[in-house]
Amino acid sequence: MDYYIKIDHEKVPVSEDVYKEWCRGERKERYFREGDISNGVFSYDALDTEEMNGSDLFTNPFQVSTEAAAEWEIMTEWLPTAIESLSAEEKRLLLRLYVYDESLRQISSNERIPVTTLQYRHKKILKKLKNKFEHMFFSTDK
Repeated sequence: MDYYIKIDHEKVPVSEDVYKEWCRGERKERYFREGDISNGVFSYDALDTEEMNGSDLFTNPFQVSTEAAAEWEIMTEWLPTAIESLSAEEKRLLLRLYVYDESLRQISSNERIPVTTLQYRHKKILKKLKNKFEHMFFSTDK
């Protein structure tokens, strides 16, 4: 008797031992599939296509990563304290830039201060906040 198994829609001749092992594996797979069906188990792999992984259908593109959420939490706790350490003039500049969305050029023309001076002050404020942040979180002398 000749034994064949189907591979890629082609019958391939095999020995009797190989055929029996293949049938045993086929039966085992069918047994697990039947169990999943009767237990209501659904595999995301069943939704796989050539273009897409089935489990990708259930990801939330708007979900924030744990790392980003932790960073946000730290910054929202730390930033008000750091801003309180700034002078009134420094706070006013940050407020106009980041809250009222004014450009350095707009502030320059309204206040009659050179843009380069405002750029220098802005960089100085950001550097001060950065140093405060690094000292608060990375300092060894806490």
